Amino acid sequence: MTCSLQLFVCLATLAGAALAQAATDQTAESTASTSSPVAYVYVARPTHIDGFAASSRGKLTPVPGSPFSNIAVSHLSVNKKYLFGPGDNGGPDCGGPDPVCSWDIYTYSIASNGALKQAAVINPYKYGPTDCFAVGPTQIDATGTTLYNDALNCDGDDQYVQSFKIEANGELQFLASEDSGAVEGEGFLSPMVVLGNNKYAYQTGCDGYGPSLEVIGLKRESNGAVAHAGSLIESPKGKTPEDIYCASGVLAADPTDHLAFALQDTNNNYAGPIVLASYTADSEGNLTTKATYENMPSSGIGFIGAMSISPSGKLLAVGGGGQNVDSGPGFQIFHFNGSSPITHYSAVLQPDISFQQFAWDGDNHLYALGGGKLFVYTVTSASLKEASGSPYSIPESSSVIVLTK
Repeated sequence: MTCSLQLFVCLATLAGAALAQAATDQTAESTASTSSPVAYVYVARPTHIDGFAASSRGKLTPVPGSPFSNIAVSHLSVNKKYLFGPGDNGGPDCGGPDPVCSWDIYTYSIASNGALKQAAVINPYKYGPTDCFAVGPTQIDATGTTLYNDALNCDGDDQYVQSFKIEANGELQFLASEDSGAVEGEGFLSPMVVLGNNKYAYQTGCDGYGPSLEVIGLKRESNGAVAHAGSLIESPKGKTPEDIYCASGVLAADPTDHLAFALQDTNNNYAGPIVLASYTADSEGNLTTKATYENMPSSGIGFIGAMSISPSGKLLAVGGGGQNVDSGPGFQIFHFNGSSPITHYSAVLQPDISFQQFAWDGDNHLYALGGGKLFVYTVTSASLKEASGSPYSIPESSSVIVLTK
């Protein structure tokens, strides 16, 4: 009888503890979902935008009015008050003499609850150069006062960056158009990336005639417009003189004066893995690196099409698709160490999915978009965990942007 009574008391105690823990977890989850969001997350689709409020645990819930229909934009950008995106209303014959390409840039105001409402629209085509045929991606500077638009030239030999001042009502005031200086044989340059210190911006590519690493430097003027700076760049030291690195066409900037490059050795017909290098910009915008063939970490991604550095500047997300040597699709996290070499952190995550874009909020959440899904991870320098509810199915999604509250 004594043993039976003790066993009953023990089981009852355990059951009570389990119920108490479940109630605590449920209360915590409820509190997290009803408390003020830490960020608003927006995802573009062909006909609308999905808007979400993110809790401190990374749980996403639709904001009022979401999905926002009849909004066909991509390459999203955001500041504290407005969301911007190029429309897809261009004509089919963008190479002809008539200005049939009306790729507008739309502005949407962001309400206190995350809801969107159109505030303005502008057609950047009329500001020249007149032979541009495509708009975007767009990017906003670190102060949130200037929007930059990457415009492509019809013959493929040039790219331009258009600068717009963001007015208080969300309208865009044209400032200047600057030739990026792309050359024939180089192909299209990467989208422009602004340094965290807001002094310089960069585009990169690979001169196929060299081959050689090409970087275009752009200096921000006092009014926010960018002008060609002709920056110098060091190429990482290779094992042999034949080891020449070219950029894969994507860049990421940290909150200060560092950039992450995805590079590939052109020796043996680009047969090697993609490696990662950190660069530091000096006061004149010139880029230097400590990266060599011995300390650049290799990526497990076949082709890197997206990179993003966390707001802390300590983590780098890289992802893409394709197949290269033993690499394939998916995404990875690396330690980003400023001017010091980048170091490995995670294995390849979601290896069956090609990823197209990343975004971070200020609460250590990484938003990874790929395969018609939005994945949410909580990532610090010491831990990595997928958030509850992730992934979220968002078919045909093309772009994600985060507004940290």
